[in-house]
Parts: sequence; C-alpha cells; structure tokens
Amino acid sequence: MEKDFTLLYQKYKEPIFSYIYYLSTNHTEAEEICQDVFLKVYLNIDKFEGRSSFKTWIYRIAKNTFLEFKRKSKREVLTCDTNLLERENHDATVVPESYLLHREKHRLIQETLNRMSEKYKSFIILRELQNLSYQEISEITDVKVNTVKVNIYRARSEFQKIYKELEG
Repeated sequence: MEKDFTLLYQKYKEPIFSYIYYLSTNHTEAEEICQDVFLKVYLNIDKFEGRSSFKTWIYRIAKNTFLEFKRKSKREVLTCDTNLLERENHDATVVPESYLLHREKHRLIQETLNRMSEKYKSFIILRELQNLSYQEISEITDVKVNTVKVNIYRARSEFQKIYKELEG
C-alpha cells in the first residue's frame, strides 16, 4: 500500500500542485492545500469506487479541498506569489531579453487569472493549463459536458478581454 501510494504521489504531485497554485496564486498556501489533498487521498483511497478515473477523482478532491480552505480562511485570494518565477529553470543559453519577455508574459497571464471571475477561472486552468479533457473537467466540476464547453468558451473570452486590457 505504501509503495502504491508513493507512486501515485509521484505521478500526481506536480499537476495537482500546479492546479492548486493557479487557483490560489500563493505558493505556501498551495503547498499546504496539496498536502491536505494527498492526506485525504491516502485516508480515503479505499472509498474510490472507480466510477470515474483516478485522475478526475484526485482533481475533484483538490478542487474541494481548495474551496474548503478558502471558506475556512475567509480571505480574498489576491496576492501573486513570485516564487514560481524564482523557481524557473535558468538556462544559461537564454538571452536576457527573451527571459524578461517570458517573465512578463507569465506575469500578465497570472494577473489575468487573478482578475477573472471565480466561476470561469477554474475551467480555464483545468483546460488550458492542466490540459484535461472536457469529460475529465465535467467529472471534476460535476457539470455536464456541454455546460463545461460553454463555460470554457466564456472563460476564454473573459481571459482574452482581461489580457488585452492589461497588455495596454
């Protein structure tokens, strides 16, 4: 059991952390929530019924754990943690100009996500940043596939509008 859980943890830790980080925009908070997610997975793995894939099951736990954390803390999630930029791999062959352009683009994307409505933010993160299928997103969010498609369309529109405003 321990070995199996270790393998699951290694497989899902990065994508789950990334998902939570984009929702919270706070590195420390995302780490804490991610730990809670894997604790819940460990304690409840025997309750996994296989009605959905394990991947969507763990994402759903992550989404619910994040929402639970947000409700408990009763704080607005507005701060942008710059640790992600600091953790980026620094390739010696990258010229400073391209690094700065990449960094600025990342900042614009993060700021755009911060300004998006909570309703659509999760959908765009799951689809565009986590590359999940419509079906997987449907299972995670407990929303019908057609509704997922509509929400992703609206999320993309909102994202583009905010991004263009920030770009100037």
